[in-house]
Amino acid sequence: MEHNFIPVLLCGFLVLPIAGCTNTSTQGILGSSESVNESGESDSPATVVVKTRDEQPETSRQWFALTREEKHEKLSEALKYQISCLEDKGWKIEKVDLKNLGYSVNTQNDAALEARISADTNECNKRFPRPDENLVMSIPDIEDIYEYRLTVKACLENEGIKVTDPPTKQKFIDDFRNDRSYWNPYTDLMDMSNLTASRFREITEKCPQW
Repeated sequence: MEHNFIPVLLCGFLVLPIAGCTNTSTQGILGSSESVNESGESDSPATVVVKTRDEQPETSRQWFALTREEKHEKLSEALKYQISCLEDKGWKIEKVDLKNLGYSVNTQNDAALEARISADTNECNKRFPRPDENLVMSIPDIEDIYEYRLTVKACLENEGIKVTDPPTKQKFIDDFRNDRSYWNPYTDLMDMSNLTASRFREITEKCPQW
């Protein structure tokens, strides 16, 4: 069974279904506590958003002051701890992808195994919380996400992918603040019917998702 997690808070990272991954539950360091339902809306509590960075707690300001590379390094380290925790619980971790912060576990379409990996993942998340856990965002942080997604849109279009026109910056901010599904150019890539695993890897190399 394929599980796809789409964290919608900070990085806009999409774990997409790739051909050849059948009978596999795909987990990701960013996904378990911030998954979305089929309508694209978040199942997690609304993100706390303040107007200015001066209003943010120091830990949040420090996180958003990091470069994308520094954030990725910290998240990658957290993923390694999570994987180690799951291996200690007897799980065989497959297809570890530190670049895209993901890994796979074969649950053989067994409902009991699905339930157990979910419970074990949540426990490991609590033991080794993500460094971006419970952050307070500011409007400038959301604006930075919007601007980066415009860059990703241009990159994807350069690869021949038609991308939905973006909303205005204000609508993007409003959707984000109200915990609604908000624009991500990678959604159009996910909707492609002829996307192969090799092409997906090529695109994510050229147009990083976050």
